[in-house]
Amino acid sequence: MSDLRQVFAAILPLLISLGILVLGNGLFSTLLAVRMGIEEFPVDRIGLIMAAYSVGFVLGTLRGPVVVERVGHIRAFAAFAAIAAISALVHAIVIDPIVWLLLRVVAGFCLACLFTITESWINASSSNTVRGQVLSVYMTVNYLSYGSSQSLLTVIDPGGFQIFSLVAILVALSLVPLALSRTQTPGSVGTKRLRMIEIVRISPLGVAGCIGAGLINGAFGSMGPVYVQARGGSVEDVGLFMMVAIFSGFVMQFPMGRLSDRFDRRTVFLGAIAGVSAAALSLAFADDVPNLVFAIMLGLYGGLAYSIYPIALAHANDFMRLEEVVPASAGLLLMFGVGSAAGPILASHVMGLAGFNGLFLYIGAIAGMLALFTLYRMTARQAKPLEEQGVFVPMPQTATTPIAMELSPRAEAANEDSVQLAFDFDAAPEATSDATPRAEAAE
Repeated sequence: MSDLRQVFAAILPLLISLGILVLGNGLFSTLLAVRMGIEEFPVDRIGLIMAAYSVGFVLGTLRGPVVVERVGHIRAFAAFAAIAAISALVHAIVIDPIVWLLLRVVAGFCLACLFTITESWINASSSNTVRGQVLSVYMTVNYLSYGSSQSLLTVIDPGGFQIFSLVAILVALSLVPLALSRTQTPGSVGTKRLRMIEIVRISPLGVAGCIGAGLINGAFGSMGPVYVQARGGSVEDVGLFMMVAIFSGFVMQFPMGRLSDRFDRRTVFLGAIAGVSAAALSLAFADDVPNLVFAIMLGLYGGLAYSIYPIALAHANDFMRLEEVVPASAGLLLMFGVGSAAGPILASHVMGLAGFNGLFLYIGAIAGMLALFTLYRMTARQAKPLEEQGVFVPMPQTATTPIAMELSPRAEAANEDSVQLAFDFDAAPEATSDATPRAEAAE
């Protein structure tokens, strides 16, 4: 217990910085969708601009560590926080779709680097005995900050300049606790890699699940505010709508995780994705239902939808050797990022054709296709024995990099010395003395 208190005392400033950063970034994402609705941007253009953030974020997870290695953690954090804050202010000065699209790429890159730095610092400050608890707290801070950020939409008129200033203030403020922290700077960032083709061969369903989670949650997070506005909802309705889904996703990860540890994880995943499809299609035809019923339906949807990615990640990890878990997480995160970038674009086109309910028609269709692929995979491979399954690890999906996987119990058992970040399509897998057969992973 004393060890736990010492660790949390050391990382408290880092968690505060993380919470403030997520608060600002969460507000910024929803604000932009709302503001583009106010400015009457075409729905397909909104989807493209919102997708640009995920493109920048993926690039940041790949290239950002190089900058951190060159200039150091504190200098890199200060630089990226400054650029992110400036990008928020430029949105209010120049209202132009092309400018906003480029700024979203920049913001995504900067935020990926900021989360990388924060996560590496938390990881380096955590002892092996408390990593699981630290990851739980990290996930809790992420979700609570992201959900709470939606309430800030009602503080200042989103049609004005001031709320962009609030975003810039929060991003800049996140630098203060970290800069004043006496925690020792993390060491060098490692570069172990696992080929994408190898990850697909090991767990086709894990890869498909991560892509599907990105397609679904990327579309919902980006286009959800547009959906509410198109239904005639107010700014307060937008904030409440997003809060219900986000907090439901946070709460549901724990029972869904327990179920996936006790049963064949694919069965739990199938139930979750089928539930997402059913809930989404129900929401698509819920124009006249009472508000309480709509909120319950939305809560069920959010709880299941935000569980897809961590279950898919846990399933993929079940077929990984211990030393492969963290290197492979970079590839799985990339797949989630690809889905998150494509999701808003595809959903916006469906909404352009079918109206605002097209968002949930799109989500229902994607979830249905993923459910069919899950059924196919259940016939192509035998279930992993329960005693050989790893432990489910709740994971935030709005602000995480492969470094966060260093805090998971499986990664801790495999490698305590380095953080693996980079991803490479061409890198060869490292040799290992582990004799675990790979034949079971093949088709």
